[in-house]
Amino acid sequence: MEEMTLDTTQEVRIVVLQNKVERLEEKQVELLDRLRTVEKWVAGAAAIIAATSTVAGLAVALIK
Repeated sequence: MEEMTLDTTQEVRIVVLQNKVERLEEKQVELLDRLRTVEKWVAGAAAIIAATSTVAGLAVALIK
C-alpha cells in the first residue's frame, strides 16, 4: 500500500476541515432561524404580560 505524502495528507485534512466548516455554517443558519423564532415568542409573551399587568393595575385602581 502506497504511503501518503505530507502534501497529500495535508490536502485530505484541508478537505475534511472544509466539509466540517460547511456543515457548521449550515447548522449556524438553522440555529439563527430558531433563535429568531424564540425571540418572536418571547416578545409576544412580554407584550401579553405587559398588557395583562396594565389591565390588572387599572382594574385595581378603579376598584379603590
